[in-house]
Amino acid sequence: MTRELDVRTIPPPRRHPQIFETFDALAPGDAFVLVNDHYPKPLLYQFQAERPGRFDWSVLEAGPQRFRVEIRRRTAETPRSVTEHLEGDHRRLDAMMPHVVAAIGAGDFDAARARFAEFACGLDRHIEIEERLLFPVFERTTGMSDGGPTFVMREEHVEIRSAMAAVTAALAARHADLAIESLDTLTDVLSTHNVKEERMLYPMTDRAIGEDRDRDELVKRMQAF
Repeated sequence: MTRELDVRTIPPPRRHPQIFETFDALAPGDAFVLVNDHYPKPLLYQFQAERPGRFDWSVLEAGPQRFRVEIRRRTAETPRSVTEHLEGDHRRLDAMMPHVVAAIGAGDFDAARARFAEFACGLDRHIEIEERLLFPVFERTTGMSDGGPTFVMREEHVEIRSAMAAVTAALAARHADLAIESLDTLTDVLSTHNVKEERMLYPMTDRAIGEDRDRDELVKRMQAF
């Protein structure tokens, strides 16, 4: 179980030092979950300035009263590519699905809803990052827009969001069979969609951007979205 660090009860002057102490004590690949009463974007900027390339930042819950962010120490401290960053997010999200299915199987709909809410928060953010940051860069650097790969990806994003809504509704209704069926539909749509992105869109973007420094700068913008 990933440790949670709830800073809401810590005096503000001590919060950032405590967070960085916790992060610096992590082994490569390990993580903790930060719990706060607001989205800690100033903290993210401080991480980017003081621990550049050393961390992954994944939003699990985005308010309005509670915010939870998983902060993971990377196994390598090198400039990141678009492919590495977004494929890693695919893997992170995929790993949540078995926990949702297991909770449904156990009849624990509270746990299933909570875990799927984390998944949906992450996937919705992933889609927004692609549509508002990645796709414009891809279209500008490759010259491919109308009828190109991003046009197809946007259409599939609509289908993905519809499938997510169906899962959320089935879990709210505590309908196990419908929830599993809806999860299967979502998994099928995502599996083909992710392959297209990982084999074509992400590598093409990396090649079009060219420089390691420029790719890493785009990753920083994605983190700060």
